[in-house]
This record gives sequence, C-alpha cells and structure tokens, in this order.
Amino acid sequence: MYLKDHIVRIENIKMMQALDHANIDHKVIALFLSCEGIPVQAHEVSAMLNSYDALGSKKLPSKKVQAMIDAKALGETDESLPCPV
Repeated sequence: MYLKDHIVRIENIKMMQALDHANIDHKVIALFLSCEGIPVQAHEVSAMLNSYDALGSKKLPSKKVQAMIDAKALGETDESLPCPV
C-alpha cells in the first residue's frame, strides 16, 4: 500500500486515533478503513499511528519548514497532479 495514495486527509488519522484510544483492535480498524475504500492491513494501521505520534518530537529548522510549505503550494497550483495532492 502506498500511504500517500490513500491517507490524504488528517481526518483519516484522527479517526484511526479515536478508534485506537477506544481500544479497538487494529484488525478491526483496518477492516473499517477497507470498507471505506482505504485498503490497509492491521500492521499498517499500527505503523501509521506510531509514525503520527512520533511527529512533532523533533523541531525542524524554519528553512526546511518553508521549503515544505512552498512545495505544497506548488502542488496545489499544478493541475497535472491528481487531486487531492
């Protein structure tokens, strides 16, 4: 599975976190996401939640953050890319 092809909205991560905090098994979360058109396996749900939780643990230099913002802006204005970027 290519994460960037399916998990494109923060709402999907927040929903996975809410289900995880409710102590719902990752196999059940994966099944739910698959029914919603996002084909994932239980180990991928675990990896996404762990990776998301690790975000913000290290501060990026402002130069890198600005480069990421600029890249996102370029992607939003490029009509050759599929939506949403």
